[in-house]
Amino acid sequence: MVKLPKEMQEKQKSKPKRPQTVKHREGSQFGSRQMRRRMAQQGVEMDQVDATRVIIESPNKTLVINQPEVILMKQSGQEIYQVIGETEEFLPDEIAISEQEDRVEAEPLDESEIKPTITENDIMLVAAQANVDPKEAESVLRECNGDIAKAILFLKNRP
Repeated sequence: MVKLPKEMQEKQKSKPKRPQTVKHREGSQFGSRQMRRRMAQQGVEMDQVDATRVIIESPNKTLVINQPEVILMKQSGQEIYQVIGETEEFLPDEIAISEQEDRVEAEPLDESEIKPTITENDIMLVAAQANVDPKEAESVLRECNGDIAKAILFLKNRP
């Protein structure tokens, strides 16, 4: 690159020391809040969609967007999805999308393993609220699986 003589070079103006107000011109972008209000006036609803990956398949390539920002806009019965993120391109035969990829089998929990912890404070609370001795309150708490409110109601409403 050829350097021009000083007389022909554009001189850069120095920046002001104090910040100055920005003059908004017609057609400039709106603030986020103002944009949402205008969209609501026009009947456009916007929602954020939690997505971990977006895949777009076409006959000659496949686009994969990891960790995208997806916004759903609804207007007059139509849904518009706006996807923002970095894409990776693949040939159709390079990537195989299977439904089994992200699934994880959840093992059923054995209910005998789950035992509530009943503290001394729980026993004293039930005994005081139901006007019974602490041993009786503890036994009813164990029957109610540690549910304090259920134990108090049971003790107060018994014949």
